Amino acid sequence: MAEILVVLRRARDMVITVFIVASVMFFLLHAIPGSPAIAILGTNAPLESIEQLNRQLGFGKPVWEQYASWLWNALHGDLGFSLSQSRGVASAIADFMVPTLLVAAIAMVLSVLLAVPLAVRTVSHPSALLSRVLLFLSSALLAVPGFWLALVLVLFFAVRIRAFPVSGYVAPTEDLWSFTHHVFLAVVVLLAYQVPLLVLTLRESLAGELLNAYARTARAKGGTERDVMYRHLLRNGFMPTLTVLGSNFSHMLGGVIILETIFSIPGLGYLLNSAIGSRDYNLVLGITLFTVVVTILVNLTVDLLYAVLDPRVRSSR
Repeated sequence: MAEILVVLRRARDMVITVFIVASVMFFLLHAIPGSPAIAILGTNAPLESIEQLNRQLGFGKPVWEQYASWLWNALHGDLGFSLSQSRGVASAIADFMVPTLLVAAIAMVLSVLLAVPLAVRTVSHPSALLSRVLLFLSSALLAVPGFWLALVLVLFFAVRIRAFPVSGYVAPTEDLWSFTHHVFLAVVVLLAYQVPLLVLTLRESLAGELLNAYARTARAKGGTERDVMYRHLLRNGFMPTLTVLGSNFSHMLGGVIILETIFSIPGLGYLLNSAIGSRDYNLVLGITLFTVVVTILVNLTVDLLYAVLDPRVRSSR
């Protein structure tokens, strides 16, 4: 019952958030100088031709009328027509979202698998040289801009030694090895920020759990440091890390969209870049709403995991 109430509350919040984001984005896009007709005909086209094409495309009406029409259609599942893709917005997003979500999901899973043992190591052996090096590297990597690191990796691994392709994408269903080869550098760039963030967060959380009575009891019973960490402390200590993981997903998704331009991955980043260049308002709005909805759903999943990992959260709801 508690989980159902959580879902209902978050569904309400999702509707409100999506409405606000959609409204703000709509008026911001229409406040930018220029129009789709100028992008299609060019800046040197006659003014009469531009105005005529704008009226044909539905952009000649007052902005409030355009907003009301777009919102009514969106409520009925119609996000409009994409001028740059010559098809519906929903269809274009459905075709381009898979590479973006796949790379983000792989980076998220790998970041957890790498961060947990590294954080446990730094807490179990805080004075060891390896732990000090890990903490130093974690702090240093958080200060490295992702786009700069991506360009460095491309220059060295793709251009200089040619260990990885400069650009391109192969679906994992076609060739799993080629897919891994093409997205490897992009995933490394995402991990370079996500793993240090999770390591530092989880380390602080586990260090705090060590001060609790149940940790001392587990040690007194003869449990090894590894057993105490993984069997007793990790479940409670992972809660703050789970929060960071959920809230940081939007950052990771945005990072994937930026990296797609650098690594020429045909995902939402490529689609968004094309939409912005052609003043495709409907497509920009559609991609924005899609990323907002995905982020909210991820955070909803995090809320449900709270109830699974901590019975106190479940009983308080």
